[in-house]
This record gives sequence, structure tokens and C-alpha cells, in this order.
Amino acid sequence: MKPEPTDLGPTNEELFDRSELYPKSREMIRAVGFDLDDTLLFYRDTPLNWMALYPEALAAVAKGCQAEPSAAQVDRAKEILTQYNSRIVPRTQEIPAAQIVSAILNAWELDAAKCTDAAIESFFSFFQQRMSTYPETVTVLETLRARGFPTGILTDAPYGIPRTFLHRDISGAGITDLFDVLLTSVEVGLRKPNPAGYRELAKRLKVEPNQMLYVGNEPKVVIGARAGACAVFLDRNNSGTDHGQHLTTVTLVGLYDILALNLKPSSPMQT
Repeated sequence: MKPEPTDLGPTNEELFDRSELYPKSREMIRAVGFDLDDTLLFYRDTPLNWMALYPEALAAVAKGCQAEPSAAQVDRAKEILTQYNSRIVPRTQEIPAAQIVSAILNAWELDAAKCTDAAIESFFSFFQQRMSTYPETVTVLETLRARGFPTGILTDAPYGIPRTFLHRDISGAGITDLFDVLLTSVEVGLRKPNPAGYRELAKRLKVEPNQMLYVGNEPKVVIGARAGACAVFLDRNNSGTDHGQHLTTVTLVGLYDILALNLKPSSPMQT
């Protein structure tokens, strides 16, 4: 299980700099992109792989659909979710949630046309009740905005989660007005590390890809970002892992150093 964040952590001392690998100077950065889950926010007591929580999530779906699936039908639903679990079966093409949920409802011999919306609501709401925000997220985004950096989010949608649910998370995190673009793998049609999403994010932020910093916490994020952007690995566990990133920081606060923002000592996020 993921530990609760308790402090902002160090910045300068644990900032791993390999910017010599990046062909553009930091002064060229005109926008900042972010992954969403486990970068700006996280789900409490929820592993990256949701498989262990399938029974509870499916129970919520059954309740929402007023259904009583048999044990065999529940097992089949677990198999379907596993098939679309990108932590177990990586995929490039994105699959919308309705397709996944419809397969489960058909296995339960329910009318997918009538139950899909309720099933989607029940499944994703189960996880969203655990949503939390990292302590530095709001202030860092506010600072970037105040300094004139357009900001955007490019996120792989777990199980094809619809955009409306991501807006709920973003609203709950208090960052709705702190970014300019929200782009999901459902809209792009492709998941990371395919570079298409990064290029589209840069386009919507009105910069060239090599003018964008992209921050995320997974190897695939770094690999994809390196296709044109400056890749920043958010290493919250301070593992020192090298995924080929241009830069590494242990918290979002490290972006101040990366972007040479030279905050005044009175800044609430200065360390």
C-alpha cells in the first residue's frame, strides 16, 4: 500500500540533474505538463495495480445495478478486468470504459444498454472515494501559473475512465483552475509511452514539444516524454532509479530549481 505523504521533502540536495542529456537549455522551457495519478494526486490505500480491490469494486457495481451475480459470474468479471488491466497486460491502444463494463454486464446476463452508466458510476466512484492530494500540489501549480507557465495534464485513463470522473478528482484536489489543458489516453486513442499524447499536449499548450517539461512517476512516462519533451522523473521514494530521464526530483517542489524560479525566502514552499 502507498504510504501517506507527511511532508514536502527535500529539493536541492536530492535533485538528480542529467540536463546535459537534454539538447535545449532550461530557458527554452515555455510550458509544463504533468501526469495525474501519483504525481499530482493519489488514491489512499490503493496499489497501482487495482487487482486486489476487484472484489469490493465489483460488489459496488452489483449494488449499483441491483444485481446478484453468482460466484462464477464474479470470477468471470475479475478475469475481464484483468484482461484490461494495463499493469498486467500492457497495451498501446486505449479501450473506453463502456466496452470493458459492457463485457462484465454481458457475463452477468444483464442488459448492458440499461446498466452501463450505473456500472461505470459504481466502479470508478469506489476508487474515487479514496482520492487525496499531495501536500505541495496546489502551491506548485499556483506558482507556475503566477510565473506565466502554461500547464497541462496528460494521463492514461485506468480502465478507460471517462473524462467526467477525472474532472471530479481534479475538482476534489482543488486544482480545476490551475491548469490549461486536460488530455486523456481515451481522447488520444493511445497510451504512454506512445509519443502522440505528448505531442498533442504540447500543441494544445501552444508550444513545441522541446519547449515542454513533462513530469511523471513511472518509467513509461519518462520513455514517452523523451520523444521530444524534457522528461522529469518524480522519484517520491528517492530510489535513485535511472529510467533515462533528463532530470529527477523527489517532490514537485524541485521544479522551482529545475526552472530556476529563484523564489524569495518568504515563499511558503521555499526549502
